[in-house]
Amino acid sequence: MHHWVTATAATMSAADLPAVHEMWSLAVPEMAFEYEPLLHTLLALSAAHRATLFPDQSNSLRPIQHAYIDFALQEHRPITADLDGNTSEAVCANAMLLSLYTLFLRSEPSSDSYEPPLLWLSVARGIRTIMRTVFHQLIQSDSKLNPLLLAKPLLFHEGLSNFKGTAKPFHFILEYRQDEENIDEKTQKAYSESVDYLECLYTASKSPTSKWVLRKMFTGFPPMVPQFYELVTEKRPRALVILGYLFALAKKVENVWWLQGIPEREVRGIESILPAEWKWTMVWPLNLINEDPSVTSEEGNIATATPSATSNIAETS
Repeated sequence: MHHWVTATAATMSAADLPAVHEMWSLAVPEMAFEYEPLLHTLLALSAAHRATLFPDQSNSLRPIQHAYIDFALQEHRPITADLDGNTSEAVCANAMLLSLYTLFLRSEPSSDSYEPPLLWLSVARGIRTIMRTVFHQLIQSDSKLNPLLLAKPLLFHEGLSNFKGTAKPFHFILEYRQDEENIDEKTQKAYSESVDYLECLYTASKSPTSKWVLRKMFTGFPPMVPQFYELVTEKRPRALVILGYLFALAKKVENVWWLQGIPEREVRGIESILPAEWKWTMVWPLNLINEDPSVTSEEGNIATATPSATSNIAETS
């Protein structure tokens, strides 16, 4: 059991930074034997990981992983409902792993019609609530989580001010059909911050950035833009398109077991529920997940379709 917990923890990051790899491989499993909810989360992830390695065992392992995650959530929720400056590093680690687990759940087969990943967005944005309370305490106390927290990009320390670039390849998403949506100041801020973050991830994906850094940016989206969750719950087309672009950009870094296959499923799912007049915006994400060679680094080629294509889409949908 200890072997699987340690092995699974090491795979959660696939970091190319030795200190971060050691944190997941050694420090986090050690915390788990002192904080039971974290142990249950790791056991759930271990069962899920084993099922991906041995698909013939998946049916017998799925009830085990679900039981362990239920235990983890039952014990974790009361603690996070009453946060203070003494919140432990194990609680923080558990919040991060629960977020990754809920993302992994998106890979499970389903016959239901597509619904956005609300559970992942909700659990992941909870990390921000915890970090706002204890980030500086962890840094000052030389926490075992510091290798991850201080590894660039610094998500929780610098905030969104560091995620604004000069290139604006996705700003057409903000401008399209803007007069048809009730956008108050709070909503506009959420949209703008989401697109700014998305553009930074896009720019990073076009540079010699490690896959681990790109995954950190991808998984950091919900906690960095917590207001975005409400817009997705309302299934606002603009928010769904932003989410589709986020998952499309994750296609390049899906070479970890808990993300494999999810970007394509989410992009196709989002495209399937968009109104006809918005479907043209998903041409680039669909080409990206299909690894279309015509998708280049040129910003002008991102919106390969135009609103004028809407009439044709509507006629065939």
